[in-house]
Amino acid sequence: MTMPKTQVAIIGAGPAGLMAAEVLAGGGAGVTIYDAMPSVGRKFLMAGRGGLNLTHSEALPEFLTRYGEAQPRLAPAIEAFPPASLRAWSEALGQPTFIGSSGRVFPIAFKASPLLRAWLRRLDATGVQLALRHRWTGWNDDGQLLFQTSDGKRVVDARATVLALGGASWPRLGSNGAPIAASRSRGRRFFATVLKASRSRASRCRSARTPCAEKPSLRARVWRAVRSMRSRLSYERPSLMRARRHCTWHCGPICKCRT
Repeated sequence: MTMPKTQVAIIGAGPAGLMAAEVLAGGGAGVTIYDAMPSVGRKFLMAGRGGLNLTHSEALPEFLTRYGEAQPRLAPAIEAFPPASLRAWSEALGQPTFIGSSGRVFPIAFKASPLLRAWLRRLDATGVQLALRHRWTGWNDDGQLLFQTSDGKRVVDARATVLALGGASWPRLGSNGAPIAASRSRGRRFFATVLKASRSRASRCRSARTPCAEKPSLRARVWRAVRSMRSRLSYERPSLMRARRHCTWHCGPICKCRT
């Protein structure tokens, strides 16, 4: 089954695909986003469970150094859309941000779903179409896109294709890396732009003294998770943190408040 022709087909409905659609639709292109999952932004919503760390507040020159060897390749894109622009973009969607004690930037709502809903409303207003449950399998000999759907195989004729595949970081949420092989199979007949939106290294660093390349130990990761939980409890339920009967949160495993 052949579907109507579209100007630009974006494969992947994560943040990278949605942002590409917003820019292209703003320039007047007809855009359709295809994704194998039944809903958009699944990994984005999962990341939002921890408060949705959008970016970091440090100065741009220092921010760029966090990318290490990738800085020369990424610097032009980051300079075109720096952290300050990201915060302004979020606020324009009705989701203002704040800077935490660590310098990280979070939406005041402290979750991803309000931001995603506002983003999808904006895309809908610009005419962006969503085609979900469409698993991309490659191209045919005529250069048309091939999709596997619940209704069978479909063919899409697009003038341009953007691959926003998200790598292979979370297979359960759709990022399994499988479509990359399909893009390579075309050799030089196609130029594929592979986009992946992720939290910057700067946003993951605890401080300038902690090199991003160092993988924290299991103990450090567990303690970081506990601190994050304490921070959220303090933000959402201050009374829980003030109650002395929960003194183990304040004093640690050796508590002297009851003596």
